Amino acid sequence: MVYADDDKPFTHQQWVLLFILGIVTLSASFTICLFPPFFPRVAEEKGASATLYGIIIGTNCLVCFLVTPIVGKHLQTIGVKFAFVTGSLVSGVCCVLAGFLEFFPPGLTFVVTAICIRAIHAVGNAGVICATFTYTALEFPGCVAKIFSFTRTMMNVAQLAGPIVGGAMYELAGFYMPFVVMGIIQIISSIISICYLPTYQDNDDSTKSDPKSKVTLTKMLSIPTIWFAFLTFIVSTMTNGFLSINLEPKILRRFDLSPFYVGLLFGLKDGANSIATPIWGCLSDRSKSVKPFIVFSALLAALSFVLLEPFPFLALTTSMGTVILALTINGVAIGGEQVAGVVDALREAVYAGYPDDPTTHGMVAGLWSSLSGAGRFVSRGGSGVLVDNLGFGYSMTLMLMLQLVVAAITSLYLFCKCCQKVDSRSLNSSIDSEEGRARRVSTISNNMCVY
Repeated sequence: MVYADDDKPFTHQQWVLLFILGIVTLSASFTICLFPPFFPRVAEEKGASATLYGIIIGTNCLVCFLVTPIVGKHLQTIGVKFAFVTGSLVSGVCCVLAGFLEFFPPGLTFVVTAICIRAIHAVGNAGVICATFTYTALEFPGCVAKIFSFTRTMMNVAQLAGPIVGGAMYELAGFYMPFVVMGIIQIISSIISICYLPTYQDNDDSTKSDPKSKVTLTKMLSIPTIWFAFLTFIVSTMTNGFLSINLEPKILRRFDLSPFYVGLLFGLKDGANSIATPIWGCLSDRSKSVKPFIVFSALLAALSFVLLEPFPFLALTTSMGTVILALTINGVAIGGEQVAGVVDALREAVYAGYPDDPTTHGMVAGLWSSLSGAGRFVSRGGSGVLVDNLGFGYSMTLMLMLQLVVAAITSLYLFCKCCQKVDSRSLNSSIDSEEGRARRVSTISNNMCVY
């Protein structure tokens, strides 16, 4: 197997792998982001309420939260290549089937079919996510953050362009067209990947002879320092989901914008995320510790919430220029939290003594996807409850406080670790000085004996 170092050019095999990962990630993200903007209208025509089609859309996040850690845990048994190819194939088929939901009769049949499609789609996507991260860690060990940021950029591009491209196809041929086209692209990509993706064999008998070195979900969750990354996953996706849901009705609607400009401002956040994510990846690969990036990103996210909706007790108004600045900052911040969080989680798992193999990589990727899905699910289900009971201003303040909590506890850890290093250096220098004094006394005594 050829591994890529940070200072060596990629081989032909690695470029091919990178191309496949990018295409499959882009098409998979397209198939996911098509559902929220276009499904509600069809669901309402079938008699489904807003609560019901909200549950259908949220099924993907819930199943992702439950299934991805299991897939990650058993990834080496399942097979990295098998999980990637099969997951991509299943996702593509589910996307095609979703396009034909408009032809199902209204009522229970429509609802059950839609939920099943979303659930199976999430299982297939879980295999793609875990396998993609494992390929990244194994084939590009010297630049994991760069390659992960590349796949994140593909996701952001899909979120930015998906509704636009899907809307054009919708107007051209109807609801089914964008789902069928994107699903077929993903199916073709999965078939092509069979010929080019490497297969990994488990030749390491160390974990078989020593069961204690085998990583499990419980062991991974019991690493204290890895929870800085896990908390970052949850908070970043939760606050980002809350903002995405409330951006138009609570912030943009007051400016009386046309649908075009509303879509443009939504895309601004994803566009800033897409541009900033590769930069965060380069910085993370070059840094020994990425926790300072988590702190900085969390503070940036908190600042964006202040600019979007000042504290309720402050008599400030938000202008369009401030909204544009805040959305840009928010996109940069969320990208930094996600990239630095994944790199930090993988490093903490390896520092804890677990092998740098597909099982560990799959477990980290599974927990990243699971906890991020949990944050999205909670934000979609709980944002309305918060706004109805606390008001939008206080709800935004709560999101701001969550980001400040991430920054505060991570900063506290870094401060304690820095103090520990200073104390260790002082102790070592004290020991060195004592040893030096003892050597000098010994030398003087020996010289006196000679005389």
